[in-house]
Order: sequence, then C-alpha cells, then structure tokens
Amino acid sequence: MDNQVDSLQKLSKKLFRLNFKVNEYLKQTEKKIEKIKSKYEPRNQFNAWRDSQEGKQWKEQQYRRQNKRCPICQQPIMSLKGSHIDHIKPLSTHPHLALNTKNMRITHGACNLLKGNETKN
Repeated sequence: MDNQVDSLQKLSKKLFRLNFKVNEYLKQTEKKIEKIKSKYEPRNQFNAWRDSQEGKQWKEQQYRRQNKRCPICQQPIMSLKGSHIDHIKPLSTHPHLALNTKNMRITHGACNLLKGNETKN
C-alpha cells in the first residue's frame, strides 16, 4: 500500500510540474500573439481606410498637392493606378501613425518598396 501511495505522490508532483510548464508556455504564447496582433492591426486599419471613399479622395488630393511627383525620386507619377501611399515613418516602427495623413505621401510603387522600413524624405 505504501508503494502505491509513493507512486501516486510522485505522479502528482510530475503532473503539477508539467501543469506549471504548460501554463508558462501558454503565457509566453499569449505574449507573442499580442505582439503579432499589435503589429498587424494598424496595417488592417490602414488598408480599410485606404480602400474607403475617404482614403481614395485623400489619395487624389495628395497626388495633386505633390504636383503629381514622387517625393522620393522626384520623377512624375504618371497615374494614381499603381502608385502607393507611403508612410514616411513606417508602420512597423510607428504603428500609432497608421492613419495620420501627415505621415503619408504618394510615391511610385517601386520607390516605396525600395524604401522598405526606412524613414526617407
């Protein structure tokens, strides 16, 4: 009988340690999920605004304000189609500026892609 009690106590301790490890793993996973969500949520908000009537109107107005020129390469932007809305301070490092139009400009698609996560004027 004592042997069975010892075995149950050992098993109980193992289960307790395993449960503790699982809970720690879940906490770490939740932190990673929140970090991923915080990174992509501003992008989703921006995409929804960009595709809205307000976003399309802003893009047209900004295109005219920039005299139809790309502020990165200074060359003409021939058409809004294919142009990009660039975040001067990138979303990856400044997610709080996702919808701040003072942080946006119209660029060539290639210029924006080459710029990547850099902050360039």
